[in-house]
Amino acid sequence: MVKSKPNGKVKKLRLLLEFSKRIVAEKTSDGLLALLAEEAKSLLAADRCTIFILDKNKKILWSKVAQGSPSMIAFPWDKGIAGEAARTGKTLNIKNARKDSRFNPQVDRDTGYRTKSILTTPMKNLREEVQGVFQVLNKTNGKSFNKEDEELLAILARQAGAAVENVQLYEQVLEAAQDTIFRLAAAAEYKDKDTGEHILRMSRYTALIAEEMGFPPRFCENLRIASSMHDIGKLGVPDAILGKPASLNETEWVEMRKHTLYGAEILKDSTNELIKMSHKIALSHHEKFDGSGYPSGLKGEAIPIEGRITALADVFDALTSKRAYKEKFSMKETLRIIRDGVGKHFDPKVGEAFERVLPKMVEILHKHSDPAPAER
Repeated sequence: MVKSKPNGKVKKLRLLLEFSKRIVAEKTSDGLLALLAEEAKSLLAADRCTIFILDKNKKILWSKVAQGSPSMIAFPWDKGIAGEAARTGKTLNIKNARKDSRFNPQVDRDTGYRTKSILTTPMKNLREEVQGVFQVLNKTNGKSFNKEDEELLAILARQAGAAVENVQLYEQVLEAAQDTIFRLAAAAEYKDKDTGEHILRMSRYTALIAEEMGFPPRFCENLRIASSMHDIGKLGVPDAILGKPASLNETEWVEMRKHTLYGAEILKDSTNELIKMSHKIALSHHEKFDGSGYPSGLKGEAIPIEGRITALADVFDALTSKRAYKEKFSMKETLRIIRDGVGKHFDPKVGEAFERVLPKMVEILHKHSDPAPAER
């Protein structure tokens, strides 16, 4: 039996389906738009692709992605071929760019490129509002773009418009959640007399370690934000204990250890993924790998990985920082304590990743050191 081979259009539709799966999985606007440009270029056999974003406040189109261009391209939203596509909401297929009065040759002069044919279509959201413009240049076979190319680019632009809006909404929600988290974390650190630099350093340490361990970018970014809430429960600890300039007695230690439970209580029952991660960290960042930590005495991988990573990052920052009850440790002594704690206090895998990113962590430590106390 002879198997029929799929024709070119079927192949393109299959590629389009695969592309749809990939854009749904992409969670950052920069990553999404770079993916969109590469897919448009591939599917339409174009030499280059540019994605312009419409800034309605400034009334300009500007290139978020411009393959082959070393700098951003920006122009009034009612000028040029892309501007007309944005203004009219229609696809424009220009077979000879240099004979079209709307074509601006300045970009070619700046980049040394020679534009021949242009296919441009508006990128709209689900409410039919123009968000930007998709533009592909020069078919690689030397021919002009055809009707099938117009249809494909329109489909890509439609999917892209909806996806970009979803990503923008996600980023807005993430930004709002991040702002709330850092404000709450700052409140806890202020009560504990630590500086905002501690929050910044510690959160960046956790993201570095997670990235080195191979976790995906979204997890690492969420961990960076969520780990800043590790000590939010200190809001429930008496000021006299937090600010005591000496070692705590046993009764005071019992109260201090409750900050993990207070933090978990503050953050419980949220459906937001950042707050849920913050809850895990607040509750588990004082657990130890050998089961000797608190509040639950969890052991090994029973401790959430977020808590295991934060535990090492927090100890590193505590040792290398001055606190009310102690001076900061030298780097040599800090590393001795952490290395001695691997397998007991710390997850060995986290310890291995820590060693590999240590130079970057030291850079963060020096760049964001605590400010010197003000003179009286």
